[in-house]
Amino acid sequence: MSNPENTELSSNNTTPTKKYFKIGEVSEMLNVNASTLRFWEKNFPQIKPMKNKKGDRIYSLRDIEMLKEIQYLSHNKGVRLAHVSKKVGRNPLQQDARTELIEQLRNFKDKLLKLKDQLE
Repeated sequence: MSNPENTELSSNNTTPTKKYFKIGEVSEMLNVNASTLRFWEKNFPQIKPMKNKKGDRIYSLRDIEMLKEIQYLSHNKGVRLAHVSKKVGRNPLQQDARTELIEQLRNFKDKLLKLKDQLE
Protein backbone atom coordinates (compact mmCIF):
# COMPACT_ATOMS: atom_id res chain seq x y z
CA MET A 1 0.00 0.00 0.00
CA SER A 2 1.47 3.29 -1.00
CA ASN A 3 -0.53 5.25 1.55
CA PRO A 4 1.89 7.21 3.79
CA GLU A 5 -0.38 6.47 6.78
CA ASN A 6 0.55 2.83 6.32
CA THR A 7 4.11 3.41 7.41
CA GLU A 8 5.91 4.64 10.47
CA LEU A 9 9.55 5.47 10.90
CA SER A 10 11.68 3.11 12.88
CA SER A 11 13.93 4.29 15.67
CA ASN A 12 16.65 5.44 13.26
CA ASN A 13 14.08 7.52 11.28
CA THR A 14 15.21 6.17 7.92
CA THR A 15 13.48 2.84 7.38
CA PRO A 16 9.69 2.81 7.06
CA THR A 17 7.98 -0.05 8.88
CA LYS A 18 4.56 -1.14 7.70
CA LYS A 19 1.59 -1.09 10.04
CA TYR A 20 -0.82 -2.97 7.79
CA PHE A 21 -0.40 -5.99 5.55
CA LYS A 22 -2.41 -7.69 2.83
CA ILE A 23 -3.42 -11.33 3.21
CA GLY A 24 -0.76 -12.50 0.75
CA GLU A 25 1.98 -10.79 2.75
CA VAL A 26 0.75 -12.30 6.02
CA SER A 27 0.41 -15.70 4.36
CA GLU A 28 4.03 -15.50 3.23
CA MET A 29 5.22 -14.22 6.64
CA LEU A 30 3.66 -17.15 8.49
CA ASN A 31 4.24 -19.67 5.72
CA VAL A 32 0.57 -20.71 5.62
CA ASN A 33 -2.03 -20.56 2.85
CA ALA A 34 -4.36 -17.57 2.62
CA SER A 35 -7.23 -20.02 3.06
CA THR A 36 -5.79 -20.97 6.46
CA LEU A 37 -5.79 -17.30 7.48
CA ARG A 38 -9.41 -16.94 6.37
CA PHE A 39 -10.29 -20.13 8.31
CA TRP A 40 -8.62 -18.80 11.45
CA GLU A 41 -10.38 -15.45 11.02
CA LYS A 42 -13.72 -17.27 10.88
CA ASN A 43 -12.96 -19.36 13.97
CA PHE A 44 -11.20 -16.78 16.13
CA PRO A 45 -13.27 -13.64 16.79
CA GLN A 46 -10.13 -11.97 18.17
CA ILE A 47 -8.85 -11.57 14.61
CA LYS A 48 -10.57 -8.70 12.87
CA PRO A 49 -8.76 -7.61 9.72
CA MET A 50 -10.03 -4.47 8.06
CA LYS A 51 -11.24 -4.64 4.49
CA ASN A 52 -10.63 -2.07 1.78
CA LYS A 53 -13.21 -0.99 -0.82
CA LYS A 54 -12.41 -4.03 -2.95
CA GLY A 55 -12.93 -6.35 0.02
CA ASP A 56 -9.25 -7.23 0.41
CA ARG A 57 -8.27 -8.11 3.97
CA ILE A 58 -5.82 -5.74 5.65
CA TYR A 59 -4.18 -7.14 8.79
CA SER A 60 -2.82 -4.96 11.58
CA LEU A 61 0.29 -5.80 13.58
CA ARG A 62 -1.98 -6.89 16.44
CA ASP A 63 -3.84 -9.28 14.12
CA ILE A 64 -0.52 -10.71 12.96
CA GLU A 65 0.66 -11.26 16.53
CA MET A 66 -2.54 -13.18 17.29
CA LEU A 67 -2.10 -15.22 14.11
CA LYS A 68 1.46 -16.05 15.18
CA GLU A 69 0.15 -17.18 18.55
CA ILE A 70 -2.51 -19.36 16.90
CA GLN A 71 0.06 -20.83 14.56
CA TYR A 72 2.51 -21.52 17.38
CA LEU A 73 -0.06 -23.21 19.60
CA SER A 74 -1.70 -25.25 16.84
CA HIS A 75 1.30 -26.18 14.70
CA ASN A 76 4.24 -26.20 17.10
CA LYS A 77 2.57 -27.27 20.34
CA GLY A 78 -0.14 -29.45 18.79
CA VAL A 79 -2.94 -27.76 20.74
CA ARG A 80 -6.38 -28.43 19.25
CA LEU A 81 -8.07 -25.38 17.72
CA ALA A 82 -10.93 -25.53 20.25
CA HIS A 83 -8.38 -25.10 23.04
CA VAL A 84 -6.34 -22.53 21.13
CA SER A 85 -9.42 -20.34 20.89
CA LYS A 86 -9.66 -20.27 24.69
CA LYS A 87 -6.00 -19.37 25.11
CA VAL A 88 -5.61 -16.67 22.46
CA GLY A 89 -6.53 -13.16 23.49
CA ARG A 90 -7.30 -13.94 27.11
CA ASN A 91 -4.94 -11.46 28.66
CA PRO A 92 -3.51 -8.94 26.16
CA LEU A 93 -0.53 -8.05 28.37
CA GLN A 94 0.35 -11.68 29.00
CA GLN A 95 -0.19 -12.51 25.32
CA ASP A 96 2.05 -9.64 24.17
CA ALA A 97 4.83 -10.83 26.49
CA ARG A 98 4.40 -14.43 25.34
CA THR A 99 4.36 -13.43 21.68
CA GLU A 100 7.45 -11.27 22.15
CA LEU A 101 9.24 -14.16 23.87
CA ILE A 102 8.27 -16.53 21.05
CA GLU A 103 9.62 -14.08 18.48
CA GLN A 104 12.87 -13.69 20.42
CA LEU A 105 13.26 -17.46 20.64
CA ARG A 106 12.63 -17.84 16.91
CA ASN A 107 15.26 -15.19 16.16
CA PHE A 108 17.71 -16.90 18.53
CA LYS A 109 17.04 -20.26 16.85
CA ASP A 110 17.70 -18.70 13.42
CA LYS A 111 20.98 -17.24 14.65
CA LEU A 112 22.05 -20.60 16.09
CA LEU A 113 21.23 -22.37 12.83
CA LYS A 114 23.28 -19.81 10.89
CA LEU A 115 26.22 -20.30 13.27
CA LYS A 116 25.89 -24.06 12.88
CA ASP A 117 25.99 -23.69 9.07
CA GLN A 118 29.09 -21.50 9.31
CA LEU A 119 30.88 -24.06 11.48
CA GLU A 120 30.20 -26.93 9.09
